[in-house]
Amino acid sequence: MLDRRIKNRGQGWLAVLLAITLIFSLPVGSTFAAEDKVTGIEFDYDPFDYNSGTSSFHLIVEDEKINIGVLASIEGSTSKKDVTSAVTWKSSNTNYVKVDKGVLTGVGKGTATISATYKDYKISIRATSDYLYDSVTIMDNNVAAPSKADGEVGKTITYTLNGSKNSVVEDVTSEAVWTTSNASIATVDEGTITFLGTGTVTIAAKLKGKSDSIVFNVTSPYKTISISPNELLELEIGEDDRIVQATAVLKTGGSIDVTESANWTSTNPQIASVEKGVITPISAGKTTVNVSHMGVTTSVEVVVRTAYQSIRLSPENEYHMLLQDKPLQIEAEVLNNSNVSYNATQLADWTSSNVVVATVSNGLVTPKAIGTTKITASYKGISRSITITVYPSITGLSIDSETIDGFVNSSEKLPAVTGHLFDGSKIDVSKLVQWSSEDEKVAVIKDGKWTVKELGETTLTAKIKNYEADVKLIAHTKPLKLIADAANLNIVIGKDVPYPSVTVINEDGEEEDVSKKVKWKSSSDNLLLKSTTLRGLEAATVTLTATYLNKSTTVKVRIEEEIVKIVADPNALELNPNRSKSIKVTGYYKDGRSVVLSSKIDWTISSPNLASIKGSTVKALTVGTGTLSGSYQGKTVNIPIKVTPKLKNLSVSDKSAKLAPGETFSVKLTANYTTGNPVVVTEAATWTSSKASVATVKNGKITAVGKGSATIKATYGDKSISIRVTVK
Repeated sequence: MLDRRIKNRGQGWLAVLLAITLIFSLPVGSTFAAEDKVTGIEFDYDPFDYNSGTSSFHLIVEDEKINIGVLASIEGSTSKKDVTSAVTWKSSNTNYVKVDKGVLTGVGKGTATISATYKDYKISIRATSDYLYDSVTIMDNNVAAPSKADGEVGKTITYTLNGSKNSVVEDVTSEAVWTTSNASIATVDEGTITFLGTGTVTIAAKLKGKSDSIVFNVTSPYKTISISPNELLELEIGEDDRIVQATAVLKTGGSIDVTESANWTSTNPQIASVEKGVITPISAGKTTVNVSHMGVTTSVEVVVRTAYQSIRLSPENEYHMLLQDKPLQIEAEVLNNSNVSYNATQLADWTSSNVVVATVSNGLVTPKAIGTTKITASYKGISRSITITVYPSITGLSIDSETIDGFVNSSEKLPAVTGHLFDGSKIDVSKLVQWSSEDEKVAVIKDGKWTVKELGETTLTAKIKNYEADVKLIAHTKPLKLIADAANLNIVIGKDVPYPSVTVINEDGEEEDVSKKVKWKSSSDNLLLKSTTLRGLEAATVTLTATYLNKSTTVKVRIEEEIVKIVADPNALELNPNRSKSIKVTGYYKDGRSVVLSSKIDWTISSPNLASIKGSTVKALTVGTGTLSGSYQGKTVNIPIKVTPKLKNLSVSDKSAKLAPGETFSVKLTANYTTGNPVVVTEAATWTSSKASVATVKNGKITAVGKGSATIKATYGDKSISIRVTVK
């Protein structure tokens, strides 16, 4: 082994002096730290790391690193300050030497200048790096091994490694790092290679930056391997292990039994396991058994089936018991593939998922503590479980409801039953109780439900040991619809009002007032529900729901402040038939505020034939008079209505007249209405003459005065008509 560096302890102090002569300071500015004024810097290192012969540090690639530091001289101080971590380090050639915070590392063959800069000062020193050996070579019996070679599975071969430096050769086998590119094909330990599988693998040896390698093509000494028998293997859970044999055929001829030495695996060991050719069925399913030996591999398919179709437990559903109950015997029955069943209670494997709650032996379950456990019976690959719940001892029973409502042919779950415990607490024991019906003509109990058979009443009784609880079942006629006598209800804050009346219509067509039987519910706490009345607490719109049996109906309740006065505009109506007019109603609160109530008023008309009203709009129907009345919060307003016929046009008995002076002539004026009933309005009309010197008129009577022409005009309502009069 070559010495990696030259050290001469006798020349230590001389090396220090030589190093100092290499240090030079280059002031490049005048900026100094406020706290310390630096006057110079120098390297600090172990003298034995410095080679005075080459005036440099000497490093070996991938060998130990060298640490150097930097000391700064401070003005006014005899001591020096270590500034290594604050220095800016640089290598002139990082392919040869790298530097990091004063740590030198050799990476290639060559020399680099290492510089350190601190504040305004810079110093430098040389560092030389080299390989420990010029080359390393894998040797085979003192001859350089080839770059490619053949290997055979099962064989082992040993190589050495030589390191060469300046024509000096050393055995460095144990110092090198040996590696394999694929450990499943070959492994290597200090040059000894063991071939495990077929394929191509690279074996390499590396030492201090130098390496050598060989590529092996590894083959098997065998041509093939076979399993006997080699057809599909069919097994059943519970049967004896199946034994198979592995035979390998050598390339040189002949065959050998490798069952014991081969590597056996199962792709799914939970279906079937295998060891040295012995296959053990475990659970139903399919798996592949593989065998490999020195690079040759083969396989066989294995199917595992159960000999039985299913297993049945009795009781078969979940079971509930008290802690003090006697042990429960569960029976297990199995059905095989030949459709033959038999009792397997004593043959099955029984387990409890929680032995703290209950234990099991040959199907006999013994309660031990309060809780739940799963009891499982397993037999030759099939299993079934039942859940057992153990309850504490009870001191009494109760049922929340006193009555149940039902209808003929209706069926519902039985009510929950509460068990009272020794410590005063309660527990749901609904699954423990046994139910009975006092009158099975009215209702029967089956599968946790009651079913009504006919109208009437019966008592349902829940029982656990000596404890009982009753509930009355009432069978009603089935309701079809629930109706309240008001869809909307306005109430004043703070005033009590009665509930609306409610009627039920049954499927037989009969109606019944159930106002006292319904249950009321409010959608808001702004509406207080009392026993017989409602009271509004704050202004709001609330939904009031009445429920009876399985039906419900709703009433919209508007809670408002009290209105002290209502005023209608207009306060009187006069309309023609088929004409409409809207009415604005204003309500006034105690504090003077007002609100428009037009759409909220309840209107009535004294004569339905006179007019109709929708919302706040009145429509005249026939001629006549009547009264429109509106109410809100008990306040009323009355509006007179007069429906008059609409004038269509006027007609006169004569359209012209020729008279002599002093002569008179009477005209009849008729009003024609849209109703089709003409009325003589001669005396009710207004008559005028365009020229009183020719003719005058009064109540349709024309008097000729003097010669000439005049127009006589009659006006009635919004209509008028004229007559031409000539006097000669």
